[in-house]
Amino acid sequence: MTENPEWANILYAFDEKTDHILVDEFQDTNSFQWEIINSLTEEWRSGRGAKREQGIRPTLFFVGDEKQSIYYFRGANVEIFRSAREKLAQWLGDEFTYEEARENYRSLPAIVEFTNRVFSHIMERRGDSPAWITHYSPFSAHRADSPGPGRVELILLDNNGRLTEDLKQREAQVLARRIKALRGSYRITDRDTGQQRPCTYMDMAVLLRKRTHLRKYEEALRTCGIPFVAVKGIGYYQEAEIAMLRALVFFLSNPRDDYHLYILLKSPLFMVSEQDIIRLVNSDGDSLFSKVSALLSREVRNGEEAPLPASLRNAALLLQQWLSNIPAKPIAVLIEEALTQTGGWRSFHEPQRRANIKKFIRIIEDLESRGRSILAIRDVLERTSDREEEPKANVNTEGMDAVKIMTIHGAKGLEFPLVFLPGLEEPFSRASAENLIYEKEGSFLFKSLPEASLRREDEDFMMHMSRQEEEQKRLLYVSVTRAEDGLFLIGHWSEHERSALGLLRRALGIEREHDTYTVKEVTPGFSFLSEAEVQELFEHSLRCQPRTKPLPRVEPTVTVPKKRAPWRAVTEEADIRGQHGPEWPLLGDIMHRVLEGVSRGMINEQNMPQQALRLLTSRGFPGDQGKEKLRILEQDMAVLRKKGIWQDIIAPRENSFAELPFVYEEKGVVYTGRVDRIIRQDDRFTIYDYKTFPVRDDEADYLVSAYSGQLHLYKKAVMALFQTKNVNSCIIFTHTGEIREV
Repeated sequence: MTENPEWANILYAFDEKTDHILVDEFQDTNSFQWEIINSLTEEWRSGRGAKREQGIRPTLFFVGDEKQSIYYFRGANVEIFRSAREKLAQWLGDEFTYEEARENYRSLPAIVEFTNRVFSHIMERRGDSPAWITHYSPFSAHRADSPGPGRVELILLDNNGRLTEDLKQREAQVLARRIKALRGSYRITDRDTGQQRPCTYMDMAVLLRKRTHLRKYEEALRTCGIPFVAVKGIGYYQEAEIAMLRALVFFLSNPRDDYHLYILLKSPLFMVSEQDIIRLVNSDGDSLFSKVSALLSREVRNGEEAPLPASLRNAALLLQQWLSNIPAKPIAVLIEEALTQTGGWRSFHEPQRRANIKKFIRIIEDLESRGRSILAIRDVLERTSDREEEPKANVNTEGMDAVKIMTIHGAKGLEFPLVFLPGLEEPFSRASAENLIYEKEGSFLFKSLPEASLRREDEDFMMHMSRQEEEQKRLLYVSVTRAEDGLFLIGHWSEHERSALGLLRRALGIEREHDTYTVKEVTPGFSFLSEAEVQELFEHSLRCQPRTKPLPRVEPTVTVPKKRAPWRAVTEEADIRGQHGPEWPLLGDIMHRVLEGVSRGMINEQNMPQQALRLLTSRGFPGDQGKEKLRILEQDMAVLRKKGIWQDIIAPRENSFAELPFVYEEKGVVYTGRVDRIIRQDDRFTIYDYKTFPVRDDEADYLVSAYSGQLHLYKKAVMALFQTKNVNSCIIFTHTGEIREV
């Protein structure tokens, strides 16, 4: 700061115009921020300055709670909290006052006593402890409207010694059933009216330490019919409704795009069955859309000679209508009309999903307002589809009867009548990146240790991890102190010490004997609950729910699948652009289109050069540049003919498919993709996946391993589509003509 020649004038001007400084959330201050405060107030502390001469006493007012310092990853330094207190006492003498809140006006006694018991044991700072160790002072409950002691429940599930994805799903189901049972049966005090009332969904919040298993909790709540909003959730482009709308835009930009038309036909817009789509694939025509259009025309001409299923007929009519409207209407308007005409809005009635759709429409409107064509819009969507960190649309939850799901960081500063903390058994991470920027003795230092074994022995890296672990205690403190009337902690039994459950076990003295859990000292309102007891309460709540008059039926109705899993495209793992140059992804795509055309009988050896050149020109390779790229493609085609691959695999043949689209669900994720080639011989199906980029001999083994996950999903999808287990898969490297079984 003193390097600027005007620094003294800046301080003088600040001193002249400022009487007081208020710093809120002081526990989140970093070292740079503290140095700014230090410099700005130096005149005040010294007793000099114009204001002192005029009898004005400037003041500093810091508000914070070191127990709520949870932003170490952003640079917050909790040590400043203690050092600032000591320095201010030294600088200001009798003028310094420190007040520590000891009264809790938020939570009922059971929650306050539970908090005191736990954190008095795990936040123990002694005289020789480092300044980043947290100190806890007990609170006393002073809530005037207390209807009773409140409730703290610890729900522990048996895991047979192992933690798996299935067990995590089971935990999510227990969470949802406990929420369902509490709604309407647990009484709380309305803080606005002071009157007691049954709790609603809007009174509940699920707090997560991290979002790793967010989708499992969302799915469990949906299954139980519980409305919810994931506040500040991420994974926007992986949501099912966004995958559907992206497929709609892709189809409108290219009606020959079978892959995205397949997604549309399977989506809640049309709900066409798999069997009807397979029959459509096997009919005459060069693309799915041309096939369904041809069948529709034949049905119109010949009456009942070629009847179409109602869902497929409706889809064909609407798709033709939307395509004809592209020149006259904005894409955003067409999307809204599509959702209205098909009843798609009913399928995505949840507030979060509706908000996501509206965000998508706004994105399209913004792109169109900047003059982007539909092809340019498609390009933008292609580049953003794998962006997992994109946040979901904001939803105003005020007045909405829905459970809120958010991270503990997002809940800081908020309060809720009922708080649920799942995932108690999840271990605290002890990993550290190989690069470390850290503060030591007033200086910022950088250290890099690529070897994990060296980091585990390095004093600075170990100190960094210890600080992270200490912050996990503060994160647990923030989460439990959000609760007003009820606190519900859920997890699988685990012996792991570095976890929230490990902290609770140590603080409460939890012991397990068979299926029974005990604590050393029971606090008022605290209890254990088993999975069976949660199920019993859930079933009781279902029996006691009042019957409501059903809503009138609205036509047309749309069947909505219960499960709303995230959608992910099965894409290539290799960095083709980075390894072979920016042109190869385009060349590879054109090669795929040519091979598809050959397999479908639309391209033969005579017209192949003309068709390939047309594709090259349309994708940005005009004139001599296109002819140069055509020679590369023709060289690959020659290799495929020489190896017999052209004749045996690529050429048209019965019982085969080219670029077959699929949607396949596995472990809570919906995978979408296209299989380049499938050939059936008797009862065996063989998958061929084309890799259309240069490959060295020493790369083949690595690439086969890299793509094994992709081919595994292809095999699973083909097994599901054709109801068979007799499937094998191969990779064809078109540049070398090598076939490798995976």
